[in-house]
Amino acid sequence: MPKVLVVDDDRALQVLLNVLLTRAGFDCEFVSDGRQALERLDGNGKETYAVIMLDLILPEISGIEILQHLEKEHPGMLPRTIVLTSASEGVLGRVDPFRIHSVIRKPFDIQHVIQQTAACAYQD
Repeated sequence: MPKVLVVDDDRALQVLLNVLLTRAGFDCEFVSDGRQALERLDGNGKETYAVIMLDLILPEISGIEILQHLEKEHPGMLPRTIVLTSASEGVLGRVDPFRIHSVIRKPFDIQHVIQQTAACAYQD
């Protein structure tokens, strides 16, 4: 079962994504801030997440900072990262869409999120 790390501080969204992604066959872990995300990613060591679903606006450490950290420490995880955000165009402009899997804007279509997660998890 592919493992998904969801990094988002919206508790209601975490609950929704847990139901949707679990039903679609994913094993989900949730963290609510950037610091917890880095602890999971760095503590993991072997980059065992099939997908990282990342909001850009987070407490502690921003999603932009997490992407910068991934680029330095875990570059193989960038193509496995889906940015799921309602951040402004100015913030989103700091994300290189060619380095990550995809960007999904909130509010989102549920089926699109599931399709993108599956496409990311099962890419070659």
